[in-house]
Amino acid sequence: MAASLNSSFGANPRFNAARRTPPATFAYGNPGTGDSPIKVNTLPSETNNKAPDVDPQILSELHGNLFSIKTDVFIRNFLYGEASDPDVTDEGASQSVSNSGRHALDEELAKKCLEALVGQDKNEQFQQVVKHLNMDEGCEMAARISPYQEKQFTKLVKGIRAEKDLYQPLADLFLFINIFFRCYLNRGMTGEWSLEIDRSWPLPTDPKEPNEIHRTLLRRRFIVSYNQEYQYSPHVPERPILLPDLSLVLCKKLEGEWIKTDLPHWKDVKVPIEVKLSDGFDANRVCQMARYARAIRLEQFDRNFAFSLLISKNKCRVFHWAASQCHVTEVDIHENPAVFIQIIGRLASMDPQSMGYDPRFSNSGRVLSNETRRFPTRLEIVPARPTEYHEPSSGDGDEGREPLVLDLFIDRPMFQARGFLFSRFTRVWEGREVDPTTLKSEHGELRVVKQNWADADRVNEAYLYEKAKDVPYVARLMGYETVTRTIDIRSLWHDGAIVGVYRKGAEQALPQLDTVDGEKPFTLYTCKESPRAFSRALVRMVFEQKGRAILKAQSSRELLEAAMQWIVGVFGLNDAGIIHRDVSSGNLLLGYDSNSPAFLIDLGLAHFSPPNKEDSSTSEAEGDRTPKAHHHLTGTLPFIALNLLIALRRKKSIKHEVHHDVESVFWVLLYVVLLAEESEDAKFALLGLLSTEPKDVEKEKRGLLSGILNPNSKAADRITLDGRYKDLAHFLGSFASICWARFDEGVDIKLDDLIALIDRTISSLPPGSGERPKTKRKRGQEEGQEESQEEVQGSGERPETSRRKRNPEEGQKEGQEEVQEEVQEEVQEEQVDGSSTGSSRIVQSMCSEQGVLSQDSA
Repeated sequence: MAASLNSSFGANPRFNAARRTPPATFAYGNPGTGDSPIKVNTLPSETNNKAPDVDPQILSELHGNLFSIKTDVFIRNFLYGEASDPDVTDEGASQSVSNSGRHALDEELAKKCLEALVGQDKNEQFQQVVKHLNMDEGCEMAARISPYQEKQFTKLVKGIRAEKDLYQPLADLFLFINIFFRCYLNRGMTGEWSLEIDRSWPLPTDPKEPNEIHRTLLRRRFIVSYNQEYQYSPHVPERPILLPDLSLVLCKKLEGEWIKTDLPHWKDVKVPIEVKLSDGFDANRVCQMARYARAIRLEQFDRNFAFSLLISKNKCRVFHWAASQCHVTEVDIHENPAVFIQIIGRLASMDPQSMGYDPRFSNSGRVLSNETRRFPTRLEIVPARPTEYHEPSSGDGDEGREPLVLDLFIDRPMFQARGFLFSRFTRVWEGREVDPTTLKSEHGELRVVKQNWADADRVNEAYLYEKAKDVPYVARLMGYETVTRTIDIRSLWHDGAIVGVYRKGAEQALPQLDTVDGEKPFTLYTCKESPRAFSRALVRMVFEQKGRAILKAQSSRELLEAAMQWIVGVFGLNDAGIIHRDVSSGNLLLGYDSNSPAFLIDLGLAHFSPPNKEDSSTSEAEGDRTPKAHHHLTGTLPFIALNLLIALRRKKSIKHEVHHDVESVFWVLLYVVLLAEESEDAKFALLGLLSTEPKDVEKEKRGLLSGILNPNSKAADRITLDGRYKDLAHFLGSFASICWARFDEGVDIKLDDLIALIDRTISSLPPGSGERPKTKRKRGQEEGQEESQEEVQGSGERPETSRRKRNPEEGQKEGQEEVQEEVQEEVQEEQVDGSSTGSSRIVQSMCSEQGVLSQDSA
């Protein structure tokens, strides 16, 4: 049952798959704390990522986040409000016009296009366009273009008995509109053929050769593709099988011939189009459009928002997909033909930035799928001083600081989130700094770039790194920039601009619900007051450190020394007023080599309580900002402190403190040790920690802390360690006793005690304890070089892993060291912001899904 608009609870049962973004029409709330709702997310996998299994998750995210907008407001704000387009005068000189000027120009052009379709052979403009269309397509097109007669596009109505009967008539009509705009836009309707419409889409260039000139331009073209499976790039973590009926794609035309690829590719898609025979708007259709939007977001790293179309015999629905919400408007094709033409013409003639591409990336939106290896991607970041909350950077950056320019290794990202729709969509790349003098990067320093769509109401992660710059063993931030923010839905709250919000409930629905027979409706509800805003900020951070995954530890000594550094870092953050709140296996990194220290990463969920009021931002001190409060129960389920799990079960408020983060370090260490064990007891203990049910994890942790890890225990269920890290048995037992004393008796955990414990353990280690056997390097791999997919960067995220299931016993037969070599991150935990997902072969063989305790799935 869905919640009411004023409910304090989410629409899903408590531990079902959670929303990444809270519905904007819901009040945030939790019965225990008044903060954000608690959810346990499940991780996407190869099986549950395919429709229709993925649909419940998509519907959950769309619930309350799909806004129906009045058509004129939608067109003004989303088709013309994002960026300025280049315009061309009658003399051909390029100039920039205002959005309102381009809007008025397109309105006039759409009317003239409609007149041409009404008159057809009797209309001179129609004849001019068909002449160019024939040349462009290499065939006779006049008879294929639908006329507009008797208040309808006749070829979209007459003789249409099945959905596929609409494909070609729609594509032909779209091609005509495209060429009409191409012929006449900015030319005073003279009929002169012009490529000026494509001046903003030149062929990509090598940023190392900026003076190279290409006179051939890229073209956008409508294609029919209902029977072709769209392709993905190799580095895309998930590749759902999707077949849009039509698409507006980017392509190249040389010497009059279209340069075609074997199969359409999601990198080339600018607007996916789905065609239906009937006009209904139900859950299945919404999910289908959402899957297309998600495919674009997975594939096109340089795109900040996207458009899609859902077209039937009578209706055209236009979707604008942002990082926090989706906006849709509906146009009757036959009753409002000029508006319909204007929408198609505008989409076919947008410049890259207006279509959502980020100009900070070189060649943004202009590299074809079959040319990705030819053109490196260069990113410019204008460093700004981090503010406590996300304010868009002015573009000038810090005074005296030069822009950071990096050549990114785009084709092998270090991490790419598997978010659904409205998540942080974190991406992490490695890159080399570009020399500003030579514009070359061959000898530049290696850096790490983290990009995500952060919750704009949370404390800026870069601000926390700035506050922690003197804390040892924490990732070092080199530069930061807030690029843009999603639109505030409240800015459209005027004169009935927001028609309603689509939800799954059954009350306060608008009348005359239009649905498809036998299909579940997605109901439109009225908004009686301005919906609550949820805004995301696009943030980029550059880190100077690079680390290794914790499972790459070379010996027991390295693991212990790293543990000491992580614990010192946790206490240091606490002294700076920062509680990490998500200490996990992915956020504790080893040094890049034996001479580099270990360090903590990812302060995205950290809580900041400034030691001094002066440390707080001016806006907060003056009460101008009321940020969303952090829930204290957050983190990654296998590594959350025991009493936080108990508070979760009892629905009680509890303060997340530094000793909880210290206990999380213990759980990470135990997790690494148990992975290297072969005994059944150790396997069952690991299985308990990786359970998707918080109550089962709580039970397992209570037993592990209360004595069964103690080598001197007489308990029948005592766990004996005899694997690679068997020499750490006494250390883990003592660490568990310290955590249990804090839990059971309230005894403070002291940094000096833990350091002394680690020092004693290191001094007692036998030679070669826990060392990894040397393995043969893969061909082409240099000494000391780690595979890029096994390295974890100082960015807050983890690299991707293989999806193939693996039985734990298989790895034991081949040697436990090989298992650890192959499985670098067994728990790819789902961050609250959707910043990382996935699961390892070992974990997949133990449990079907990894549960994660999240704050609000924002």
